[in-house]
Amino acid sequence: MRKSLFTRASALAFALASSGAAFAQEEIMKTDDIIIVTSQFREQNILEVPISVTAYDGEFLEEIGVDEFDQLSNYVPGFVMQEQSVNNPGFVLRGITSDDGAAPVEARVSVFQNGVSISRSRGSVIQLFDLERIEVLKGPQGTLFGRSAQIGAVHVITKKPVFDYEAGVDAEFGNFGQRAVKGFVNAPIGDQVAFRFAGAYKKRDGYIENTEGGDALNGTDSYSLRASLRIEPTDTLRIDIIGNYGKDTPSGTSFKSGIIPALGGTTNPNDFASLNTFGDFLGGKPLSVDRELYDVTAIVAWDMNDDWSVTSTSGYRVFDALEVFDPDGSAMPLTIFAEDAHGEQISSDIRFSYDNGGKLTGFFGGGVFFDKADTEVPLGFNVGEVAALFSSLTAVGEPSNGVAYFGGSPLLAQTFLTGDPAMLAYVMGLASIPTGVYQQESYHNYADNFSFDLFGEVSYALTDRLTFTAGGRFTRDDKETKFSSAIDQPNPFTPFIVGVPSLFSGDSGGVISSDDYGVDHTFSGFSWRAVLNYEFADGKYAYFNYSRGRRPQVIQDDFQSNGAGGVVGGFEVVPAETVSSYEVGMKGAFLDGLATVESAAYYYTYNNFQSTVLRDIGSGTPSFETLNAGSATTYGFELGLTLNPVEDLDVFLTYGYNHSRFDDTDDAGNPQIYAGNRFRLSPDHSLSAGFTYRKPLSFGTAYLTPTYTWKSSVYFEDENTDAYAVVDPATMTTLYTVPTIGQDAFGLLNIRGGVEFKDGRFVVEGYAQNLLDKEYIIDAGNTGGGFGIPTYIAGAPRYFGGGVKVRF
Repeated sequence: MRKSLFTRASALAFALASSGAAFAQEEIMKTDDIIIVTSQFREQNILEVPISVTAYDGEFLEEIGVDEFDQLSNYVPGFVMQEQSVNNPGFVLRGITSDDGAAPVEARVSVFQNGVSISRSRGSVIQLFDLERIEVLKGPQGTLFGRSAQIGAVHVITKKPVFDYEAGVDAEFGNFGQRAVKGFVNAPIGDQVAFRFAGAYKKRDGYIENTEGGDALNGTDSYSLRASLRIEPTDTLRIDIIGNYGKDTPSGTSFKSGIIPALGGTTNPNDFASLNTFGDFLGGKPLSVDRELYDVTAIVAWDMNDDWSVTSTSGYRVFDALEVFDPDGSAMPLTIFAEDAHGEQISSDIRFSYDNGGKLTGFFGGGVFFDKADTEVPLGFNVGEVAALFSSLTAVGEPSNGVAYFGGSPLLAQTFLTGDPAMLAYVMGLASIPTGVYQQESYHNYADNFSFDLFGEVSYALTDRLTFTAGGRFTRDDKETKFSSAIDQPNPFTPFIVGVPSLFSGDSGGVISSDDYGVDHTFSGFSWRAVLNYEFADGKYAYFNYSRGRRPQVIQDDFQSNGAGGVVGGFEVVPAETVSSYEVGMKGAFLDGLATVESAAYYYTYNNFQSTVLRDIGSGTPSFETLNAGSATTYGFELGLTLNPVEDLDVFLTYGYNHSRFDDTDDAGNPQIYAGNRFRLSPDHSLSAGFTYRKPLSFGTAYLTPTYTWKSSVYFEDENTDAYAVVDPATMTTLYTVPTIGQDAFGLLNIRGGVEFKDGRFVVEGYAQNLLDKEYIIDAGNTGGGFGIPTYIAGAPRYFGGGVKVRF
C-alpha cells in the first residue's frame, strides 16, 4: 500500500528538528506502515517532529503534476508562492511576503537547495526535477536554517547518486505549444564513487497575445542541468558534490493596464494586451526575461565515533538576471523599465552532533556567508507623454508641480482616454515641452555583506514521553550599501518642476550622478526557540513551540527635502524586524495507521514590521523605500489529513486559516499607517483536496489523480486598495474606475491520469491544469500602480496535454 501523503513524503523532515542534522543526507528505512529515518544521529518516527512542517517526496510531486514552486504552494497550508516571472517571485509563509529584489534587502522566507541558501529573490526560482523531497517549515527557523529564516524556510533536496545503474526519461506535450523533456542517468564508478546526471527542459508559448508584436506574453522557456558525485571512501565518511546550471529566456510579463484599454480591446487582464518598448531602450531589447545561474555545493558527513558526527556544507552561487517590462501596461510610449540584477555568494557551515542513545542529544556549530549583489533599474520615458500625464493630473485638482501623484490618490484624465493634446495647456510651461523627446535615467543599488553565525541546540528527555528542546543562534552582520543614479542631460523637465533634476531616479542634491557612494554598518542579533514535545499516546504527539525570529536591519537610501525646493540624499537604517511565535500542534496516526493527522495553531506578534512603499519625499520626487510600518499580529490554524480507506485509494485534505493584520497602534500607542489592513498576498482561508485511485489491470495499472485547490480573496498591496472612481471636478462625472488591487476567492481543478506498464517502467498519461478555465489574476498594482496607472497580470488558463515516461 502506498504510504500516506504526509507520512511517506515527510520522512526526512523531522531530522531537522530532532537530531540537529539539518543538512545531513539520511537514508529512509520503511518497516510495515511506519517510516523510520536512519541518519548519522538517531532514528525516530516522523510524527515526533515538534514543528509545523509539510514535506513531499519527488514521487508524490510527479503524481500531482508539480514542477514549479507556485504549483507546490497550492498544496501546503499557510504557503503562497506568486511568480510574476522567474525573475520576480514572491514567497509567502503565514501571511509574510518575501519578494524584494533590491540588493540591500534581506529575505524573510529562506529558500535552500541542498543546504545552501538561494534566498536572493532574483535567483530563488529553480526548476523542480529529479527530487528527493521538498520541505516547507513554518515559523521562525533561525536555529536550524539561520540566514533569512525569520518566518520559515523552503528546502529543496535533490536526488543523490546511488550505487546502481538506473536511467529514465519523461516527455510531455500540450496546448500553447508546450514541450517538456526531463531525464536522468545514474551509474556507479567502482565501489566507492557514484555519478548522477539529470536535466530538464520546458517551453510553452505565452497565453496573452501582444498586439504590439513580439512573442505572446507570460511564456516559459527554461532548461536546467545537474551533475552529482558521491564519494564514500569509508563506511563512516561520505562526500557529495553537486553542480547546477540554469538558463531562462521566457517572453515578457503581461503587466496590463486596468485603466488604459489595449488597442481595439479592453482592460480585462485575461484578454490580449498592447505592450511595447521604444526609444531603442537597451539597444532595442524586447519585453523579456534573460536569467542565468549556476552553483556548486559540497557536503561532507563523517561519523567520528558512535556518539559524535560532523557535517559540513559549503556552496558557491552566481546569478545574472535581466527583465524588460512595460510598467504603464499600454501601447502609449509613456514609460519603459528594466531590472538588471547580479548576485554572487560563498557560504560554509559546520555542525557537530551528539547522540549516544541516551536522554541527551544536541548539536552546535558555526558558519560564514559572503554575499555581493547589485541591482540596476534603467528606465526610459517619452517626455511629451509624461507631460500630458502631469497636465491631466493638474486638470483634475492635483498640485501644480504634477508629480505629487506618486504619494497621493492617482488621477488620470482625458489625455490618455481621448488623446487630447489640449490637456497640456493646463500647466503653464509644460505645454512648451517638445513631443517625441526620449529621456533615459537609471538607479543602481549595491550590497556587500558578510555574516558570521554561532548556533546550538540541546534536547533532553524529561520522561519517557516528554522531551524539552532549547536552542539559539547568534549572528553578526557586516553590511555595506551603495547607490548611484545616472541621468540624461539636459532634462527637459528641470525648468518646469522645481528641484527635480530627475523624474524617476532619486537625486542626492548633487552629491551623486554616475558615481556610487555608500555607507557600512555592523549589526548583531540573537534568535532562539524552546520546545516541549509530549507523546500522549502511542504514535500520537502534542507540542508547544516558542521561537523568536529576526530579520536584520536594512540600510537604504534616504532622500529628504532640503527645505528649499530641492532634495538631498543619504542613508537610513531601518530597525531589525522581530517576531515572537507561539505554536501548539498535534500529530498522530489513527485507525491503525490508515489515517494521519497533522495540525497546528499559532500566534505571532511583530515589532518594526517592514513594508515597501513608493512615497513623495519632497518637491514631488518619488522614492521606493522600506518603511517601518510598526506592529502587526498574525494568528491561524493549519490542518493536514491523509486517509487510506482501501488498498488502492489515497485521499488527502489540507486547510489553512491565517489572520494577518496590521495593529491599530504601535508599541507607543501611536496610530499606524496601515492600521487594520490585511497583509498583502495573504488569503484568510486556503484549501486543497484530492485523491489517487489505482486500478490493477491484466497488463498494468491505471491511475487517476484529481485535485482541487481554493483560496479566499487577497490584496496585492498593504494599502488594501478597493475599486474607486475618478471624477471630473468640473462636471462631477466619472472619468474611469480603477479596479480593486486584489483578487476575489477562486478555485482551480486539476486532473492527471494514465496507465503504467511493466511494473511502472513505461507510463502513458494525460493531464489538465485549471480544467474549468477559470480566469483570475496573480498580481496587481505593480510599478504602474505607483504612477497612478495600476497594472494586472493574468493567471494561467487551462493547460492540457499528455506524455510518456520510460525507466531503464
